[in-house]
Amino acid sequence: MKKWYEKVVRVLQFNVEDEEGAYVSIIKGGDVIKLAKEMHANVVVVFARDAWGRAFYDSKIAPKHPRLRGRDFLGELLEEARREGIRVVAMVAHTTNPYLYSKNPDWAQRGVDGGIITMDTDPRNVRREKPHWPLMCLNGPFLEYATRESEEVLNYGVDGVFLDSFRYQPDLKYACFCDRCRGRFKKEMGYELPTREYWEWEYYRRAFLWRYKVNVEAIRKIKERVEAFGKPLIYNSHPGGWGGRFNAVVEEAREYIDIVYAECSETDFQPPGFIAEMVRLTKALNGGKPVWASRNTFHTVLTSAATTAVAVKQGLREAVIAGGSPLSLIFSSAFIQDRRSVEAVAEVYKEVEALEEYLDGAEPVKYAAVVYSNSSVFFFGRKRPEMVIDEARGFYYSLLWRHLPVTYVCDRDLKEGRLDGFKVLILGNVACMSREAARSVEKFAERGGIVATFMTSTMDELGNPLEDFALTDTLGVEYDGRLEFPWSYVKVLRRHAVVEGLADGSLVLWGDFDKDFVDRRVPPMLAWHARVRAGEESEAIASIVAPRAEYGNEYNNGRSPPVAGAELDSPAITVSGVEGRGAVYFSGQLGRLIWHVGLPDYISLAVNSVVWAGGKPPVRGSPPETYELSAFVQGERLVIHLLNYTYNQRIPVAGLASLSEKPMFGSEKSIHPPREVIPLTGIKVYVDLEQLGIERPAKAYSALTGEKFEVEGRGECVVTIPVLREYEVVVLEPG
Repeated sequence: MKKWYEKVVRVLQFNVEDEEGAYVSIIKGGDVIKLAKEMHANVVVVFARDAWGRAFYDSKIAPKHPRLRGRDFLGELLEEARREGIRVVAMVAHTTNPYLYSKNPDWAQRGVDGGIITMDTDPRNVRREKPHWPLMCLNGPFLEYATRESEEVLNYGVDGVFLDSFRYQPDLKYACFCDRCRGRFKKEMGYELPTREYWEWEYYRRAFLWRYKVNVEAIRKIKERVEAFGKPLIYNSHPGGWGGRFNAVVEEAREYIDIVYAECSETDFQPPGFIAEMVRLTKALNGGKPVWASRNTFHTVLTSAATTAVAVKQGLREAVIAGGSPLSLIFSSAFIQDRRSVEAVAEVYKEVEALEEYLDGAEPVKYAAVVYSNSSVFFFGRKRPEMVIDEARGFYYSLLWRHLPVTYVCDRDLKEGRLDGFKVLILGNVACMSREAARSVEKFAERGGIVATFMTSTMDELGNPLEDFALTDTLGVEYDGRLEFPWSYVKVLRRHAVVEGLADGSLVLWGDFDKDFVDRRVPPMLAWHARVRAGEESEAIASIVAPRAEYGNEYNNGRSPPVAGAELDSPAITVSGVEGRGAVYFSGQLGRLIWHVGLPDYISLAVNSVVWAGGKPPVRGSPPETYELSAFVQGERLVIHLLNYTYNQRIPVAGLASLSEKPMFGSEKSIHPPREVIPLTGIKVYVDLEQLGIERPAKAYSALTGEKFEVEGRGECVVTIPVLREYEVVVLEPG
């Protein structure tokens, strides 16, 4: 029998994170449970103590929040929650704790210069006289303090313990060098903790990874205490924040974490589909365990003001369509001052409640797997992890926009061979790869397709360079160095499905200008290529063309590209094998180009290569690109979620000129939320029943309204949805 948290739940996170505690005295525990009922939430997450170290319960180790005036807020909340059948999860162990710092300054993290490491985010020209949010070190008494906090709330009877991100970071700029860290490292590793950044030195890279070990060990110790009470441990991974640095913690600590909270506070700054993407990424990292994903009830960081109903509803639905549980975050200030988001949350949570029959036990349809490689992010990305992350995301979103099943897999999946069911594997500049992972990819290539780019498999898992691709036989190319251009072009040599839509001789621009344009003209490595030799069984269908100059002057003061120069005897795109079990290799970073520029030629190259290498997808949707299709198999059922992202008012604005040039016309950076969803008509969903092992369905209907849809065709059936407004769930099943 499934445990309560292994099912889709509806979560309200209620945060009291105001330094002055302005509304603490008037908000009762019962008020939060009443809010949860109003929202149709069945789980409530609350702070056991705040980021200043003040407890909201009768703690023996932390001071009670003075504005409670003796009240036991957590006790009140639990008492009312039990009456209403609502689960309560307590957040503990925030790494920021000014109270502890004031009592024990030696517990704080210290930088390489000896200064206190904080979470303060002041503008550059503002200096605090003292640290506002000092971070506590995991290699000291703080960890025992955190476990005692966990035990205290578990003794209260909470249904789970929620750990915020341990913000114990590996990068030299943020890394702790306190005496305890130095001592533990020397004892375990046998040499001094490196105090300067030198990526070419393996000892430095091992020290970088050691800090992840500290995080994992801390989670394990708290898990042992929590497990003794028979309750789940939830960990906040914040997958899209901090340069993705905490994703490796989830990957390495998956055995000790029962639920991962994918905090998606960057949502308003990211493309539609970001929350669903973070759920899929997190499920890859945690081995398929439950994921709770957040849609804040406010816009960007405007915590006390409600965002639009559209933003709230579509964001929460994103979590659901990716197989996660939706979490709505509201702060105490908004609870008192602006509660207009509550109605929108309630609308979605009532939907989720009604859809439970179609969510429980549903497994995502597998087709394309994009590899998200933490080791490549670390050791190839180094100071610029986005160089690797953007490559993966470019491929992911290209397939999402064309309505093909896509998800992520991680380094551990490759190493352990957890690739069953996928038809095509996408290695977007997965530079770092262990021998076990390489063998796993080679074995996969015997039955499925491979799409790879740039420096894939040119390093081992520790970032040590190899002389050739570890996957040279699989990719059908041999490595022969790099071509380091500021701009370049790719020339189509002959017709092939991968370059469909591009005429022979077409030149595809490869590169972009740097958007900051302060200390460089172009983004690092974006126009570079791996110089390769095609194997005997490989065919070069495009070649690399060098630029005629460093930059062009046709438009906008040296930001434009130069015209094409000499064509090189070096393949840009190679293909080998046969359709459905082929390999496509791009010498450059196609995914990064998609992410930076988004021109249709790049997207088509990505989608064409995946479909040729992996064969016909089991499920696909018709245009336009502005909705997301997510399909699940549930026994003899096929459950298809359609979420409409056709927003006409979502406005992201970015500047063009650097600070030294003429100012922008209007503000340089603006972000507006969506305010309206434009309905789409005549959406068609194509289903290959044979691939999915499903008999011809006798009926198709809406799980939300009961409306029946027409089903046509035999081998591949076609379902037509007359109107897609905000959200639809299409069910195909036998009669």
